[in-house]
Amino acid sequence: MASPLTTSVLQGSTSTPIRATTSNLSLRAAPSVPPASQAYEPLVKHVLRRRLVYHLFPYSAAFTWALVVITSIWMQGGVSEVGVVATLLQPVRPSTIAITVLSWTLGAIPIVVLRKRYSSAAPTPATSPSQIFHTAWNKPTTTRALLTYISSAFVLTLLHILAAYTYQEDPRLSLFVKSKKHPYYLNGRLLYLLSSQLLVASVYLLRNILLDRFTVRWNSLFSPNAHIQNFRLARVLIVGFTLVLLATLNTAVHTFLFGLARLIALPALYKLPLIPRLLRPFTSHFLRGPYSLVLLLRNGPLIARAFALSFSTLAIWEFAESVFDHVVSEPVTVSQTTADPALTIISGTTSSDLYFKHFAYNELVHFANEDSDAARAQRSALFADQKYNPSMWSTLVRESLITLGKDYQLLLRRGKPEAPAPAAAPTALKAPPPPPGIPQTPLLRTSVFKPSSQQVIRQARDALAGRSLARDFPFIMATGENVPELFRSVLHAPPSQVVSESSALKKSEEEMKKMAKTLDPKRWKTMLLKALETQVEKVVPKRVVEGKQRLGRWWTRERVNKVVECAVPNRKLDALAIQALSQLVCHSLTEDKYGVVQRDIPRILEAMISFLTAIEEYRTELQTKYPTPSADDLAHLPPAEVAQKEKVMIELATAGDVLGEVDDALKNGLVRIVQTFGERLSAFRFPPRIAKILQEYVDYT
Repeated sequence: MASPLTTSVLQGSTSTPIRATTSNLSLRAAPSVPPASQAYEPLVKHVLRRRLVYHLFPYSAAFTWALVVITSIWMQGGVSEVGVVATLLQPVRPSTIAITVLSWTLGAIPIVVLRKRYSSAAPTPATSPSQIFHTAWNKPTTTRALLTYISSAFVLTLLHILAAYTYQEDPRLSLFVKSKKHPYYLNGRLLYLLSSQLLVASVYLLRNILLDRFTVRWNSLFSPNAHIQNFRLARVLIVGFTLVLLATLNTAVHTFLFGLARLIALPALYKLPLIPRLLRPFTSHFLRGPYSLVLLLRNGPLIARAFALSFSTLAIWEFAESVFDHVVSEPVTVSQTTADPALTIISGTTSSDLYFKHFAYNELVHFANEDSDAARAQRSALFADQKYNPSMWSTLVRESLITLGKDYQLLLRRGKPEAPAPAAAPTALKAPPPPPGIPQTPLLRTSVFKPSSQQVIRQARDALAGRSLARDFPFIMATGENVPELFRSVLHAPPSQVVSESSALKKSEEEMKKMAKTLDPKRWKTMLLKALETQVEKVVPKRVVEGKQRLGRWWTRERVNKVVECAVPNRKLDALAIQALSQLVCHSLTEDKYGVVQRDIPRILEAMISFLTAIEEYRTELQTKYPTPSADDLAHLPPAEVAQKEKVMIELATAGDVLGEVDDALKNGLVRIVQTFGERLSAFRFPPRIAKILQEYVDYT
């Protein structure tokens, strides 16, 4: 027999619950591919920062230093006046170094910062110089760029004046003229230099706008010897000749405009009220004496100084911007510095900035083309990736097809912006259902009280008389019967009078619209400009009028190659994406162990063939719209039309080259895949249109 103690212990042990063994294991979702802003863009920015510090800054500083040395020797009269020893010591003189540092810091660096801040990988969608100018004019960045150029030009002018007072006795470039009687007369020589620099800044910015200089040029991505081609001797000579021509034209035009301002603008200002009182203490001496050729010859050294200052300013800007263009477009390789190069590159392809996406796809092309054991292992790891959700290959294919799809749709629209989506129809608001358990009793809209005896008598009297106020109220108001005289003035007019008043109102509205159209300031501006143009054409020679018309046609005429460029603005990025995808698909035949790429091959081939078909259709459309004239047709045309036809043919050839960048990449990619897979492509299913075109490539190869 068990004791009570043993019984209680057994009962306590059987009532104790059984607990599960605890574990630190937990189900965690696979992470996604890190965004480009974390894994790729900081690396590229670091490389670009080093290029600016170690390439652009030293080169631009050395060029500015050489330019300051040459200018200082010229101010002193040349090598013959200075001497050989002084010429050799001129670069290390404290004054030369100080002016160089100030010129580079305040003249070149602001331009580099401006380009770094507002450069973009997306080109301006414009087909003529006028469209490019108007598009840039509507941007707030253009005003900031103009102010930057003007400020830099004025700083370089002040430094030039400082150097002139350092190396010359009296260059006569003070703010006021040396006169005891009129100590506040402004110095015309200084105003001439400052206004010349103002025109230099405006003209240089206009040149950059027309050249679309703020868009990154990607020519170096496809050139193995880009660092040689960008700085070859021919380019240096062309740029130097362009700067000399630009400085010469700027000096000539500015001298002419400065003379017009003195002959016409300033006397006109003196005829206005109150303004002469403000201008007379500073500018009245400009009204004395004629502005003739003798005055120009007497100020020949000043014109030469303005030309030298314009050329040096343009040279500092152009050299800094040329080096900047080379630095920002040179390919960047950052994936090899990371633990997983494939992950870094694919993260870069997801960037929303086209600039970084170009670099990522350029690296991806090299990654796909590399033929080494390490590269094969990395590509195999890319195809077999299961650490990320979606996987690295799925992320790459998705981003690439989205990029190609957007540009494909833009090509179908011929570069036109996407039409806004139609507004959704307003949905009728439904009354909420009543809560359950509440009876739905209809609402009574009649009186629920028992009528009084007076109401019953009034209703019976109205019924016997056959008259109801609600029924006869419109008749009473229309005829005025039984209406007091006090309220007759607000009665409605008869229908004929109402119709006549409405027609008069419409007539007055039309007259007001005509008057507003007549008083439109844009209309008056157009009429005045047209009248002024007609009067000017009667006075000026015929050749001048013809030159003005040719300039107007050049300014507004659409270029065929520019129209095509607007249809395929990201052609270089598309070519890189196509080349990378086709190479990786070909490598997957031997390096993809699990067949991950096979499920995406039909989509990739369909996207490539659709893009290629759209390009071929666009080529046919251009050839139909701009047929090539034969030699017999050109022989019967006037010289002006022949020149116009030749321009169109040149533009059409350039447009063919633009389309050829994507066209060649697509054809090469399709041929590469067909040659690699061969008869294995029959295992995939394609739409009939895609299968027909693909069969042609199979037969060709």
